[in-house]
Amino acid sequence: MLAIRTTATLLGTFFTLTALAQTAPADSARTLREVTVYGSRLGQAAGQTGRAVTVIPGSRLNEYPVLSLDDLLRVLPALEVQSRGSFGAQADVTMRGSTFTQVLLLLDGMRLNDPLTGHFAGYLPISPAEIEQIEIVRGPGAALYGPDAVGGFINIVTKTFAATHRPDGTQLAATFQSGEYGLKSTNLGFYGQEKGLRLAGGLLNNTASGQLLDAPGGGRNDVKLNTYSLSGAYDITSKLSAAARASFDRRDFNAQNYYTTNLGDRARETFTRDWYQGQLRYEWSAKARTELQIVGTASTDYYVYTPTSVASDHLMHYLNVQGQHQLQISPKLRATLGGQADRRAVRSNDRGDHTVWHTGAFAVAALAPTPGLNVTGALRLDHDQAYGTELVPQLNASQQLGPRLTVRGALGKAIRAANFTEQYNSNVRPGIVPAGFNVGDPALAAERTFNYEGGVDYQPTPALLVRATYFHRDGRNLIDYVAQSGAQVIAATGLANINPASSYRFAQNLFSVTTQGVETEVQAQAQLAAGLRLNGSLGYTYVNLDNRTGVASQYLSNVARHLATGALSLTHRRANFAVSGVFKQRAAQQTDPASATALPSVLTPTYAVFNVRLEVALLPGRLWVLGQVQNLFDARYADLLGAQMPRRWSMLGARLALGK
Repeated sequence: MLAIRTTATLLGTFFTLTALAQTAPADSARTLREVTVYGSRLGQAAGQTGRAVTVIPGSRLNEYPVLSLDDLLRVLPALEVQSRGSFGAQADVTMRGSTFTQVLLLLDGMRLNDPLTGHFAGYLPISPAEIEQIEIVRGPGAALYGPDAVGGFINIVTKTFAATHRPDGTQLAATFQSGEYGLKSTNLGFYGQEKGLRLAGGLLNNTASGQLLDAPGGGRNDVKLNTYSLSGAYDITSKLSAAARASFDRRDFNAQNYYTTNLGDRARETFTRDWYQGQLRYEWSAKARTELQIVGTASTDYYVYTPTSVASDHLMHYLNVQGQHQLQISPKLRATLGGQADRRAVRSNDRGDHTVWHTGAFAVAALAPTPGLNVTGALRLDHDQAYGTELVPQLNASQQLGPRLTVRGALGKAIRAANFTEQYNSNVRPGIVPAGFNVGDPALAAERTFNYEGGVDYQPTPALLVRATYFHRDGRNLIDYVAQSGAQVIAATGLANINPASSYRFAQNLFSVTTQGVETEVQAQAQLAAGLRLNGSLGYTYVNLDNRTGVASQYLSNVARHLATGALSLTHRRANFAVSGVFKQRAAQQTDPASATALPSVLTPTYAVFNVRLEVALLPGRLWVLGQVQNLFDARYADLLGAQMPRRWSMLGARLALGK
């Protein structure tokens, strides 16, 4: 009851402030509708894409009470993040009732999703100081970027790679925090630009000895999470520019009951990723531009179920090459043509050695035939060894009805092939696979979905935007894990390392799943008074899933039926205050308490979690001291069955910002 009352209080406060924002002068830096969306492949204004799009400036990570990028995503509108640990240890990202494997993450338009599993999608190899903006595009994006973009996609745009112009200057930002349970947090970064040369980089480190877990065998939710990144760009001539990035991500954490509900689970996991990215851009004229990008990554995952068990050891390689040409054909028509090819490979002692090639050619065009009307169409010819050749279309439209109201609609197809974990998890694991483990199926078919949506954007002032969207998705062959006996798994796969008397979670194609719902969003940014600035967002999403098989699946059951998220910051010359919150309501899910091997735990059906942060300026505009509390009301909750989330966690620190 306390959490619900607090939620109501937060919502009331937010709408009071947004009402003030309607009468306050707008932040003149940029209005909400004018923001450019690079993820559309056309550089369109957000209000012209025909999509439900949220664009978050990179500076927001310094304003809100978050310690990692997935902490920030967790409180953004119409975006559900299902976390397993603290401060970015691991998080699954879902949109519109999708599974976590149906969301595509991009870094400057290049795929981030790891070929092994969607659980690594939230491992973002980027320092916050390099981020220009984060673009959240809801609904299918397969026509633009290929498989996995079913529920939507998230594109992180960086200052060095973006096709934008910033003034020369230098910025340095640093936040240091220390807190309970051995917490040490460092967010340090810089950006500099002068005479065609741009440099950016930084680090994001979170370590903690952790809170004691209320689970068999004890243990703590300890973490050691380190991300380092360096990028640069140079204008070789007035038309030709080059950019490059190298980043390194290292994560070591207690993964107890992250993936199983077995009583004997004492798992620990170590993940690394080295990311190398290059780009060439040639500006033929003000109306034509060609870009070529290449990404090479190597990542490892080392998972130990118990100290005495055989570790699961994986090595992944990913190579991705992409080229596109953007041109303005006429004042009313612009288009982008391009192609992309990638190679995904894994070497694993429990999944085997596999390599998959994928290619695609795409075309996207935006037409403005009459004032206020924007129509965007995209078509992709996609080929993957897993599903053959597929034609993927997408059509979006928006009509501006006066200066304040825009109506929009979109429809499109999306496709997703099973990743290496869904296909081969535990298939060649030494010994007998423990009960409760996930087991992959090499015979899985690809998922195919058809999506449509309609919505309105209302902007009464440049400082306030209200958005509402209805969405509908029909999916076939959706892949999820379903409880099966060992005998059933053996009958389906012929695996010799399965105990026929045990129970497992077996990857299967669910015949048909229909998803529909409504999402609403409020964004506000304004000067409330001299020296007092408001930034905030609030979202509510209702999702209804109709699983026509009637089979209880693992990840679909985690999706929130009601989801409310909000984040608000009040910034003054002398002090800054920020609050963020998440409210979820979903179906209860419980392991069998009578089982001798299953953890007797319950997936929290309803919870509310709030974080707060207060900064006081010692040197206005340069140096602040701060206090921050995660999970302010000490809620006990889990996003995923078995994986306990941290209780209340307090910290103190300082923030520095310098520039010229």
